[in-house]
Amino acid sequence: MHALFRTLGLCAWGACILVLTYQALMWVISASWPTMTLMDVTSDLLGVDLVTLVKSLPIEFALKTTYLLVTIELSIALWWMGVCFFGLTFISKVVFGK
Repeated sequence: MHALFRTLGLCAWGACILVLTYQALMWVISASWPTMTLMDVTSDLLGVDLVTLVKSLPIEFALKTTYLLVTIELSIALWWMGVCFFGLTFISKVVFGK
């Protein structure tokens, strides 16, 4: 279990570095910083759009989820995912030993 959380944490931080590298290269090439939000990723990879989200959730949750997906940058979300996975690694080592 420890190795799984540690590996997921490293993968999340690696993905964060890849996203930041892509954004930096695009900034060097085009002189503008491309924004990559969670909404961009969920709409491209999962096919979730705002209309489907609003229709499938109660309006309060749909608005909150839409706000989060539109405002949170992908690199920040990946960095915090890595932090959470490493925190889970630490907690599992404390609870389960080894």
